[in-house]
Amino acid sequence: MAAPSISFVSLGLVVLDEIRFSNQKPLIDVVGGSGAYATLGARLFLPSLSSRSLGWLLHIGNDFPEPIAQYLTNNWDTTLIIDKETDKPSTRGLLEYKDTTFGPKDFRYTTPILQVQTSSLKDTPLLESKAYHYLETPQNIINRVSDLLSAREHEAIPRRPLIIWEPAPPSCRAENLQPCLEAAHTVDVFSPNHLELAAFFGDPPSSSSLGKEKIESLALRFLDSGVGPDGKGTVIIRAGEHGCFVCARHLSTSWLPPFFKYGPRREHNSKVVDPTGAGNAFLGAYTIGYLNTGNIIEAACYGSVGASFALEQVGMPEIGTDISGELWNGESVLSRLQEYRMAIGGFATSTCT
Repeated sequence: MAAPSISFVSLGLVVLDEIRFSNQKPLIDVVGGSGAYATLGARLFLPSLSSRSLGWLLHIGNDFPEPIAQYLTNNWDTTLIIDKETDKPSTRGLLEYKDTTFGPKDFRYTTPILQVQTSSLKDTPLLESKAYHYLETPQNIINRVSDLLSAREHEAIPRRPLIIWEPAPPSCRAENLQPCLEAAHTVDVFSPNHLELAAFFGDPPSSSSLGKEKIESLALRFLDSGVGPDGKGTVIIRAGEHGCFVCARHLSTSWLPPFFKYGPRREHNSKVVDPTGAGNAFLGAYTIGYLNTGNIIEAACYGSVGASFALEQVGMPEIGTDISGELWNGESVLSRLQEYRMAIGGFATSTCT
């Protein structure tokens, strides 16, 4: 059988989380990490007949639970390549919520990080992917992209892939603003969340003054500096309750609402359980939307719907099927996308740049 044509690969982490709540029994071995959630977002829009076009390099240790590996292999049906370290533990983290609202929380890694290396893509179909997702520091992303492009050039892969970058949260500091502006030139999509964006400009992470106008002005600083090798890249700010702000040169800027707050399910806000991973899922879904349509606003609709499935539970949503096809949490992803498209006509806002 010929190797599948790969659409998307996340080079972010897959983390086994222990999640502790106030006065509740902790959850153990919950699959998380930027790589897992970005892969989820892409997988939502690559149903079973297309799912093998999703590449996943799973870098795990000697303690990775076999049932989880089997579940991801059999149920997600991706082009999954498992890179197992026999003498190291898997990447693990401890997530502690301060109360029962899934609000204030602390996170720390409890084992050394097993990073996905570009060299591991060699001799796999994942090296020919149309798009890659990274969560990296400004200093590292330049080298990571350079290594990837060099590896592809060595294998005579002709086209440049789409590069999506979200900055690693600890690196979002004022002293890294200039390195971040420079790093943005090497990627096609730059996407911090609104608090990370503000932190680059010296605003505290919990700033309550981040209205839409402030978010827009800071995002346009990056756009004006240049995103992408040709300056035609996209800035997407994932802004929680505000939704997302999308901008690119020579195009209208747009705000899109979050799926649950203003969209067709605004009466079902109780379905929003845990925001962990929603931003990563947004970017995976956005990427498939862009590959499908070539339109950044339509792609952001995919992203908003993708994020909604990550919000509904702790960890990953459940996959299933009925006579109509594939379901996630009992719902059709494409039906939810259609609902959202119909709803945002009255809520999306645009201004000319």
